[in-house]
Amino acid sequence: MPHNAASPPSTRVAMAGTSDNLTPWFRTNRAGSSVHMPWDRERVSAQKKVQIMRHSIKLRMAVVTATVVTLIIVLRALSAQYYAYYGLKALLQNHQDSLARLVAEELDEKFESRASALRHIAQQFAPMLGGRPADLRRAAAQMPDLPETFNAVFMATASGEMIFSTAVPDGVRMNLADRDYFRAIMRGAPYAVSDLLQGKLTKAPGVILAVPLRGPGGELRGVVGGVINLSLDNFLRELSRSPVGVTGSYCLVSSGPNPRYAMHRDAAKLLTSARAIGESCGADQPESFWEAIRPRQPIIARYLLESNGWELVAVLPAKEAYAPLFDARRRTLAIAGISLLAAGLLMWLVMWRLLAPLQRLHRAVRRVAANPAAAAELPVGGEDEIGELSATFAEVMRQLSEREAALKAAKDHAAESEKRIEAIANHVPDFVSFIDMNERFVFVNQAYARHFGLPAQQIAGLSLRELWGTQAYLASRAYLEQAFAGKIVKFTRESPDGSECMQFTCQPAWNDAYDAIHGLHLFARNVTSERQKLRSLEAQTLSDHLTGLLNRKGFDRRLAEALARADSDGRAAALLLVDLDDFKAVNDGYGHAIGDHLLATFAQRLTGSVRKNDAVARIGGDEFAVILENVGDARAVERIANTIVQTALAPVVIDGQEHAATVSVGSATYRPGEGMSVSELFMRADMALYEAKRSGKARYAAPLEDSTA
Repeated sequence: MPHNAASPPSTRVAMAGTSDNLTPWFRTNRAGSSVHMPWDRERVSAQKKVQIMRHSIKLRMAVVTATVVTLIIVLRALSAQYYAYYGLKALLQNHQDSLARLVAEELDEKFESRASALRHIAQQFAPMLGGRPADLRRAAAQMPDLPETFNAVFMATASGEMIFSTAVPDGVRMNLADRDYFRAIMRGAPYAVSDLLQGKLTKAPGVILAVPLRGPGGELRGVVGGVINLSLDNFLRELSRSPVGVTGSYCLVSSGPNPRYAMHRDAAKLLTSARAIGESCGADQPESFWEAIRPRQPIIARYLLESNGWELVAVLPAKEAYAPLFDARRRTLAIAGISLLAAGLLMWLVMWRLLAPLQRLHRAVRRVAANPAAAAELPVGGEDEIGELSATFAEVMRQLSEREAALKAAKDHAAESEKRIEAIANHVPDFVSFIDMNERFVFVNQAYARHFGLPAQQIAGLSLRELWGTQAYLASRAYLEQAFAGKIVKFTRESPDGSECMQFTCQPAWNDAYDAIHGLHLFARNVTSERQKLRSLEAQTLSDHLTGLLNRKGFDRRLAEALARADSDGRAAALLLVDLDDFKAVNDGYGHAIGDHLLATFAQRLTGSVRKNDAVARIGGDEFAVILENVGDARAVERIANTIVQTALAPVVIDGQEHAATVSVGSATYRPGEGMSVSELFMRADMALYEAKRSGKARYAAPLEDSTA
């Protein structure tokens, strides 16, 4: 186990857990206390609090009944209001349409009366048509009904040249041939009304009426026109001051391609643009889903004037139009509130009468909760539902008493078993622990606690990361995830310095139904000494007893591993075969002791001639091999091989006598992707060694393709 455990916090919350199969020492009460029957003091107190907070059944039934009655009344009132809304809306709309038609007809009459007056004026001007403009102006000013009918009159020739106008000073020349009303008279209309105009001086809305002036033969000799200022009292002022209802109003919209307000309650909107279709005098309101409950749209009536095609719009706001509905709603709500109180009181009295026997049973049951012996006082003699309920409750209390006794005995037995199993766990030398689904310790045995130097109670509540350390936790997380997924996982974890090796077994803790995991059992053994012994034995089987280098078995394993890494990394590897020249003569001439000493000395020199991570082995009597990994090019192999050759040239002093032993080196290079086998690599290196021997010994040789690569 790791020794770099995190320091525990000052306050730890010990977490309770359960185990259903392997570790019954975790089987503590889930609620943290003993199981109590209903007559225990704590539950009796809790039940009393609940009884105080809970409303009586009489009150609840009275409230529910009164609410249902009131809801029915409200729904009926709302449905009645729904139909009343549409009926009232249709009635108001008919009234509004009739009112708009009457007002429009009145306006048409005003236009017609003024047209008749204008024809009369034209007849008076007919004999004076050839007179001077000043005389005509004076004659027009002296006409008695002119100020009440028109604000100004004018006369123009058939070509459009204005002869005179009571509103234009003398000497001002104007041509009216391009005016819409003049063109209508020229086309033969007996009467023409202009589009809505704006006075140049007054900026007020106005309109011009025109009639033809014809000679005795019916020929057109001129045009007589009258100007009406719509903002003065002589035409629309009375209409604009007459509201629709109390808060409603009228507006008048001109016709043509550019409709505008000729009359509006808001003077600022006069002569501003209006809609040709669907105009509502600016009182538009979007229709809502609750329109029948809370009406917002005003009552709008529209009527076209026959005289000039203008549209009269009458608007009655929804607040005034539907005032009777709003008043009826307030009365309905008041009646609903009163009926709710009356129904609630009446139902409470009825429930109080009907549920009196149940109240007596309730009081008796509460006495039983405080004193089990009071069960004998339950009213069990009745033949109605209350009597049956009392008898059933008395039987349940008897069974609960028996089960409580059995449960207490089982609990005592479980507590004794738990203590025995916990004692066994604490005497086991292996590490035993249990963690919950949040990876926090719930239980550890004494061996576990001694290993980390912390009390078991202080470890409970710590997470795996806090106790083991981040590095050890991350190294084990993948195995833990497999165990939490429902698998039994075994793995071995060794400390970075190799001083400790732990063997773990993670077993999921399933619930009784075996369909959910609520934790993990962790069992660990310290196998450091066993691992060290195994490695020592393995090293002995793979090492040469004379030189300490790898033997042939160790060499074969290391070569296979090196070639596998080369295939994985994509980098070349090389094999060097080294043979002592004429070593047999040394053995024969000086004895095997000198030969062994010479072999051991050369093994040391050979190890010092290669790189730190290169593998050196003795594969025969005087035959050695070197495995080079991550070889960049042939020059690197050649450089190491020549170093070995030069190192061997130095004589070895044994018992005061110098002995010289040169070496020959042959190499072969393994490149990933070429498909070369181990035997082929060894054969190529051996052929290169033979070439070095044949060429005079004490030298290095490589296959031709390796030296040119």
